[in-house]
Amino acid sequence: MDTSITTPMRQEATELFGSFHLGDTELVLPVTAVQEVVTFPAVVTQVPLAPSYLLGLFNLRGRLIPIVDLGQLLKLPGNGTRAASKIAIVEFRQGRIGLLFDATGEILRVTGDQKVIFNDGDGRSLIGGALKLDGGNRILQILSVDALQQLHDMPLPRADSVASEPARQRAAMGQRRQGVSFRVGDTRLALPMGAIHEIIRVPELLKSVLASDLCIGLLNLRGNTVPVVDFARFLGLPGATAATAACDDFEDPRRIVVIRQQAMDVGLLVDDVESIVGYRDEELLAIPSFNADRPQLFTGCISREGAPDIILIDETALLGDAAVADLTQGHRELYALASAADRGQGKRRGGVRETYVTFKLDQLMGMRIDQLREVIDFPPDVMQPPGAPDYVRGMLNLRRKLITIIDLRALYGMKGYADLDGAKVLVVENDEEKFGLIVDAIENIVTIDAADKIGVPGVLRNQIDQDLRNDMREVVELPDHRTLLLLDAAPLKQRLSSRMVH
Repeated sequence: MDTSITTPMRQEATELFGSFHLGDTELVLPVTAVQEVVTFPAVVTQVPLAPSYLLGLFNLRGRLIPIVDLGQLLKLPGNGTRAASKIAIVEFRQGRIGLLFDATGEILRVTGDQKVIFNDGDGRSLIGGALKLDGGNRILQILSVDALQQLHDMPLPRADSVASEPARQRAAMGQRRQGVSFRVGDTRLALPMGAIHEIIRVPELLKSVLASDLCIGLLNLRGNTVPVVDFARFLGLPGATAATAACDDFEDPRRIVVIRQQAMDVGLLVDDVESIVGYRDEELLAIPSFNADRPQLFTGCISREGAPDIILIDETALLGDAAVADLTQGHRELYALASAADRGQGKRRGGVRETYVTFKLDQLMGMRIDQLREVIDFPPDVMQPPGAPDYVRGMLNLRRKLITIIDLRALYGMKGYADLDGAKVLVVENDEEKFGLIVDAIENIVTIDAADKIGVPGVLRNQIDQDLRNDMREVVELPDHRTLLLLDAAPLKQRLSSRMVH
């Protein structure tokens, strides 16, 4: 039996409503609930694991606002042109959301006898009532703000008090951290540097008896068995395809990001690894959570002007996810004996291990990750100081700190750049002085045994530029049989500082 009834609300006072169009339907909201109306943003960040009605997040004056596809919830067609769409920012007890509409309407002043409230029992109907205008010839449906708050997996705000503080004040609070950013589909994500054991090319994966849609195979990493997760599938995003065949093509951009925590190893298949990003915890924009019963997978959002937003992953929550934990625990128990036997036969080497960021500068080179501050794209506009050496490309103001941009090709006597599209800048620091080193492209993060490094042969050293000879004294052979030239930033930074390039 339908228990819904309508109750006229007869009041002397008038109330203001704002009307909005969604396809052929006109809806209204109390003006007191609408903070503002904005145009559809140029940049929308897709959020993995979000409900289907959430189109993404956008940055509104330092706060991330979820965009709710109201047409999907109400099963109403829109006009399909997002560029002309409007977003009504609605504020309620939990925080703020943006409701997507095709267009705004008008501001209506109505009396109590023109408003009808629907009593649906549990108050969960998105249509909470109606307005009867023009003598009942015009009926407008009232959206229920209370019902919006009760939607399944409605975004819940986090750390709004931090987000509301001035950016400069927040930036001064804590130390700067580093993360490695990568792409899954069109979504940019990152993991803290300390969470990443290493990053490798996609090899031919071994079959696993625990294989599933999520686990696409095994990786034998120096005697340690590592299950590989299709990270796009885990996040519910289009992206990396199954990598069950060999990938001999060195141009394949896909990578496996290996993370380790308390002897638990898991590999994440991603579409490509992009850069090293710097951030402070206080600078992160809060990302709404979508399920109060599930641990929040995302720490926050790294938002940089002129660059795509990057969602920072909480590695503890990721490894603690039930599906990932079952996968890693199951493989650890299943292959523990084999791994122990391999170690007993000397297949797993001990000793000091070092992590390098690898990049292209004609040859494949690497620099120890602890010598880097961050990696950025080559900036389109740099200030050229007068009288600077030819290897100085200019000066860059990076977060209110001047950085000297060094063209390593010019410094080392290599062929110059035709253009700098796609070039990256390695930011290094020498005391209070910072330098940006231009390289062709960033490739990988690898971990090597220090004992595997060998000195550069004398014949080769005599054929290279004197400056490069001072900075590159060792090489190492990688598992894919390529030779990695190891560039030591210490003498390079010292030499640049002594030359007083600016």
